This record gives sequence, structure tokens and C-alpha cells, in this order.
Amino acid sequence: MFVRPLLIAAALAAAPAAFAAASKNPLSAPTGKYTLDPDHTLVTFCITHMGVSTYCGRFNTISGTAVFNGSQPGKSSVKVTIDTASVDTTSDKLDGILRDAFFETAKFPTATFESTSIKKTGDDAADITGKLTLHGVTKPVTLRTTFNGGREHPINGQYLLGFSAATTLKHADFAFPDVTWGVFVGDEVSLTIAVEMRADQ
Repeated sequence: MFVRPLLIAAALAAAPAAFAAASKNPLSAPTGKYTLDPDHTLVTFCITHMGVSTYCGRFNTISGTAVFNGSQPGKSSVKVTIDTASVDTTSDKLDGILRDAFFETAKFPTATFESTSIKKTGDDAADITGKLTLHGVTKPVTLRTTFNGGREHPINGQYLLGFSAATTLKHADFAFPDVTWGVFVGDEVSLTIAVEMRADQ
């Protein structure tokens, strides 16, 4: 009767030690191919509204792959695809407007980012420059990226990598349609990305 509670207690006691094993040193992570974990990845966008507040949303459907080389970051690469129809804000009505009248997801169902160069800027930081294709327009974008750490998954043994990235875009650069509410929002959109990737096995 007491076996199960004891096992649970032992697992909880061991958890802090297991999670303490994450390493912030990119050199400790295995070189190779990784796949984005959509359940632990978040792409958020924010824009000023009426000059008095900040309004944010996110995309819920994201996929991607990477090649990671901690000792030679320039040999690393990443490619990400976002389903633009998965746009999600606090307003269902606005979600529909964004899908149909702004992102025009029937014609442009995805946005993609593909890296072209990676330049180390610190022990755990790099600028990832690549091609962002959004609404049928391709522009160069640089993501200011931080390596959050790596570790083996305590259950399945897969190696995990975590990253945070940010950039700023001008929505006028991507030929979005003129919308009546466009005058009420700012010119720039801040993009924040939190990514977890798992080593391919």
C-alpha cells in the first residue's frame, strides 16, 4: 500500500538533482541534427496599440529542424516553418481578421525562416541571420539568440537544447494589405521566440 507513495516521493526528491544537470556550455552539447519540439516552443509577437499599450499574440503551430555545432557555430543551421493560420490573440474576432484580411493565409499559409549565417557574440549568445519569408515576401532578418542550456531528458535519454531569440520587424516590409485599423498600431513588431529542440535518434 505504501510502495507507490514511496516511489513518487523518491522521484520528486531526485528531480532537482536531475534538472541541475543542464549545462549552459554549448561545447557540452552533442553535435548533430535536432528537431523542434512544438509542445515546448513559443513564437510571440507584440505591437503598440494607440500609442498607449502593447498588444501581443502568438502562433500555435510551428515546426523546424537544426544542425547544432557548439564548437563551430558557423557550421550550425536552422530552418523553421510557422502555420500563419494558427495565429492566436485574446480576441477570436481579431484572429479571424488577421487570418483572412491581413496574413491572407489562403494564399500564404506559412512563414519560414532559414539561416544563412551564425556569428558568435558571447559564450552563450549568437546572431543568427537568415531569410524570413512572410506574406510572400523574403527579407533578411537577424535573431539575437541565447543558448539557454542543454541536457539529457531524464526519461527518454534524448538530448535537449533550449534557445531564446528576439528581433524587430517592420510590417510594412512584407506587403500586407491596407487595413482600416492599421493607423492605430505601431510601425514595428517585436518578435520573441522560445525554442526547445530534441536530438534526432
